[in-house]
Amino acid sequence: MPGADAFDEAILRAYALTGQGRVAEALQMLTQLAARHGGNPEVWFALGRAHGILNQDAEAETAFRKAAQLRPGSRDAHLNVALSLVYQGKMRESIPSFLAARRIDPQDRSVDDTLMWALLSVLQDEPTTLSSPPPQLAPLDAQPLVSVVVPTKDRPAMLKDALESVARQGYRHWEAVVINDGGQDIADAIRSLPPGAAPRVTTLALQSSQGVAGARNMALRAARGSIIAFLDDDDLYLPGHLDALVSGMLASGAPFAYTQSTAVEERIVDGRRVEGRRGELREYKYSRAVLQVRNVIPTACWGIRRECFELFGGFDESLPCAEDWDLLLRYSENFSFHRIPEVTVEIRVRTDVADSVTQRTRLRPMCELFYRRHPGRGHELIELGREIYLASVS
Repeated sequence: MPGADAFDEAILRAYALTGQGRVAEALQMLTQLAARHGGNPEVWFALGRAHGILNQDAEAETAFRKAAQLRPGSRDAHLNVALSLVYQGKMRESIPSFLAARRIDPQDRSVDDTLMWALLSVLQDEPTTLSSPPPQLAPLDAQPLVSVVVPTKDRPAMLKDALESVARQGYRHWEAVVINDGGQDIADAIRSLPPGAAPRVTTLALQSSQGVAGARNMALRAARGSIIAFLDDDDLYLPGHLDALVSGMLASGAPFAYTQSTAVEERIVDGRRVEGRRGELREYKYSRAVLQVRNVIPTACWGIRRECFELFGGFDESLPCAEDWDLLLRYSENFSFHRIPEVTVEIRVRTDVADSVTQRTRLRPMCELFYRRHPGRGHELIELGREIYLASVS
């Protein structure tokens, strides 16, 4: 039986083979080492890593569990058990191992993002219980008018881009209601739209800024459509957005439907938008339990029957931010939402400027307020998700 030095050399040799891409050789060596040194957690950790590289996630889980049993104070061992379960799609089963890793080092928040993903993946399958029977609405016309509500302030070039994305829609029965929230004049942006688009745009102006909630509510009062959609002035619709929204609402009869979105990082260089990295936003099936933890449905993805605003109210103008999340929480008490699994919206993300409400306003007080308004009622995973989310926001 080799001594400690020989064992360490063998482990190092296995890691070297793995680094060279010779993972199968490393796996064979480590399996032999485990047979002789099964009481050493290092060999099980190395074995789990090799299995993981080969996408043998069940075998990796077994090896990492052995490492965690032999060294229960190892954060990495528990974390790797959790990740192996995640890769197998066993989200619920992964949570105890994530929690074990967090207990060992409560100051290290690096595991929380993946744990939150696992939690929301579990919560999206939770059944939704309504506080009252859902509203019975009259069927939509075959080609319902869609009113696109667009709040704007001091970003006329971006507003023009947003409205052009509406004008490019394959679905033609739309109007846009633009509400200028106390910002600079937008007449030139409207006049420069493609032929035929400007007459479909109604512009409203507030003398002083009322905030996004107040601006949207004013636009809602002027909207004529039986479906209300939303678009912030810095985001964009893809050409099939309204088609997907209307088709989904007609087929489902749902009072609220939403599509999927993609995030596009951008910078403003010499007044021009320069695109950076693109990435799919993490999307979840609709569940009120998910919304009770955090908002995962961007406003630009929504389509809502106008009757909902008449029955359940508009945006809460007393809130400095997160008014969209508040509305989702209120509405989800009364009816379910229909998810349309098509990416139809680009959410533009700018990290080099501070012109967004979320960058100017603290989100944590809003979370605490909503959590009080909409209690988790002892649901263990909702409460855990809230704890993690509160730790991540300021």
